[in-house]
Amino acid sequence: MKKYFSSLLGITLMIGLAACSNDPSVDNNPKEQVIPTETSENANTPDDKSKDNSGNKSVGTVADDQDAAKKMQELNFTKFDLDVDYENDQDFDIDFEQGNGNGDYEAKIEDTINDRRLKAMEAFNTIYTQLKDLGIDANTPKDEVIQKVLERFNLGDNYHSFELEYTFKDGTKMEINDNK
Repeated sequence: MKKYFSSLLGITLMIGLAACSNDPSVDNNPKEQVIPTETSENANTPDDKSKDNSGNKSVGTVADDQDAAKKMQELNFTKFDLDVDYENDQDFDIDFEQGNGNGDYEAKIEDTINDRRLKAMEAFNTIYTQLKDLGIDANTPKDEVIQKVLERFNLGDNYHSFELEYTFKDGTKMEINDNK
C-alpha cells in the first residue's frame, strides 16, 4: 500500500509541477493569431488591419500611408527629434522622420512625464497636429525655438537638458542643445 501511495503521490507532484512551470517557452495564455490573407500578405497600407499596421510596431514605422503623405506636405519638417529631460528620470522624447515622400515615415513619442507612449500612425497624428503651424524657420533664434516647442508640447521650462534636431523640407539641418 505504501508503494502504491508513494507512486501516486510522486506522479501527482510531477504533474502539478509541470502544470505550474515558469518556463518562458511555454505560453499558458496564447494570444490571438493574425493570419494574413493572400492579398494583404505583402501589402502594407493603413487600410490593412493586420498586426503590422496596428500602431503597435516596436519602431513606429509605417509605409505607404497616403493620408499621412498629404499631411506631410503641410509640414515644414522632414525630421524632428526632440528630447527634453527633467528631474527624477522624467523625459519627453519625439522621433519623427519622413521616408521617401510616398507616405513612409517613422514616428514615436515617449512621454514618461504623462506615462504615454505612442507609435506609428497614432504618434504621427499627434506630432502632425503640433508641428503643422509651429512657426519656426532657419532664422528663428535658439531661445525662441525652445520657448515655442515647450509651449506647443505643453512642457515646463524647468528642464535639465533640451536637445532638438530638425531638418526643414529644403534640407537645412538645425540642432539646438541647452542644459540648465
